[in-house]
Amino acid sequence: MNRIARTAGDLEAEARTWEREDLIRIWENLQARQPVKRWEAGKAFEYLVVRAFEIDGLRARWPYAVTYRQKLGIVEQNDGLVYLGERAFLLESKDHTDALAIEAVAKLRFRLESRPPGTMSVLFTARSFSLATEVFSQFAAPLNVILWRGQDLDYALRRGSMASGLQAKFEAATERGIPLFTLE
Repeated sequence: MNRIARTAGDLEAEARTWEREDLIRIWENLQARQPVKRWEAGKAFEYLVVRAFEIDGLRARWPYAVTYRQKLGIVEQNDGLVYLGERAFLLESKDHTDALAIEAVAKLRFRLESRPPGTMSVLFTARSFSLATEVFSQFAAPLNVILWRGQDLDYALRRGSMASGLQAKFEAATERGIPLFTLE
């Protein structure tokens, strides 16, 4: 079968048409491991997260690649970025069936080292995190990666509370030193 690859611009243009009801339908498909028409599962999840923040009023940057002029090719692929006030949060979204392992947090921490101080990251998983990931995230200093499980995303999507959810998680991380705070 001959398929034409869609560009990041094509994906963004389609995702920008999604309304909250569309996001919930797509999320339910992803949870049921059913395909989203014309979308790879991982890509649909990435764009769903960015669009959910955008609908909720946050300034968002869609998935993008980073290249350095001294190097050839892409050195970093980011799933997006959102601004909550003046604070920037790199987004990473993982649509895995198993509990997400520690490597994703380690990679995000490495990416943050090349960003201005105060830049943080949010790691989304469609399911859950392994215990090792939760423990590592809790004790790695500085605490600069906030964790969102599938149940948190479900809660925020259905209530239209992505921005307030991120604010609550950021406050929990700041006040209590915990990267994983359950929204409910």
